Amino acid sequence: MRGCFVGVDFGKTNVRFALSEGQPELKYFLKRPYPRSSSDQMLRQIYEGTDRTLAETGYNRRDILGIGIDVPAVVNRRTGVIYWGPDWDFMAGSSLTRPISERYGVPVVAEVDTVTATWGEQWAGVGKTCRRFALLTWGTGLGAGLVIDGKVQEYPNHLFPEFGHSRVSDDDWPCMCGANGCVNAMVSGGGIAKHGRLAVENGRQTLLRELCGRDPGKVTSPMVFKAAERKDAVGIEILNRVAVLLGRLCANVVLTVQPEKIVIVGGLAERCDWVLETINQTMRDNCWLLFKGLTQCEVIASGLGDTVGVLGAICKVRRTVEKRKEREVI
Repeated sequence: MRGCFVGVDFGKTNVRFALSEGQPELKYFLKRPYPRSSSDQMLRQIYEGTDRTLAETGYNRRDILGIGIDVPAVVNRRTGVIYWGPDWDFMAGSSLTRPISERYGVPVVAEVDTVTATWGEQWAGVGKTCRRFALLTWGTGLGAGLVIDGKVQEYPNHLFPEFGHSRVSDDDWPCMCGANGCVNAMVSGGGIAKHGRLAVENGRQTLLRELCGRDPGKVTSPMVFKAAERKDAVGIEILNRVAVLLGRLCANVVLTVQPEKIVIVGGLAERCDWVLETINQTMRDNCWLLFKGLTQCEVIASGLGDTVGVLGAICKVRRTVEKRKEREVI
């Protein structure tokens, strides 16, 4: 049996495990909820999930060539030490990669989720036909990624593109990053829910009032989409506002880096049919490079769904292994 790579993708509430033989196709995929409390608990979950992945695919530890991990936090790319994440403060100062590498005896890499998703899209998605594109990870937050001339952009000091925290409105909503008015705060899952909650609190006539049981605090982003699907004027209005804000952001991205595509991935990507037309129209209306025909760009939804993170994690560790082999040959 050929060697394999294992990918681990931690989201806000779910962790995903996958296995590949080094190609952009998965031989195995598992998704399940996970608890958070300590670094030891996180490591135990990774060990258990990795061992289960091997057992269910017929591989053993000796077959592993590398393990890639996707985390919702800023991480030291060399040491695997977690610096900061909105829901990962309990991991700050701990190396996620070192103990795993010692246990399995293989290279282990960890990367922030937005960059990992970009690796996945570059390897297995739109990157197959496009060498210059931007990425928006749209779900509980709004992250960003860039591929320029076929290369995923990773910045010094273990940083990454963050145009998801640009300001495109006059609202002063506080963002998890510490600033106010970020587009992330306005259009993420929590932001969409907040739009709905405010509508109910302000006495708007909306189906959301029924869906939340007349308790504004229980409004969720799926409720807003459900209301819009049922032709609720407030639900449609909220999604249109979100689409306009995303369109303005995309116009700024085109003005800055002129991507051929802007790809939306993440938990809300499957809902893109509600907003794509307005995003694209707003982008075109607010970017002179586009409406004068000097460049072209289209906002699209990713076709990789829930697998983009594990694919990216596998791609990155695979490249790490290849580079080490190249250095050994030299």
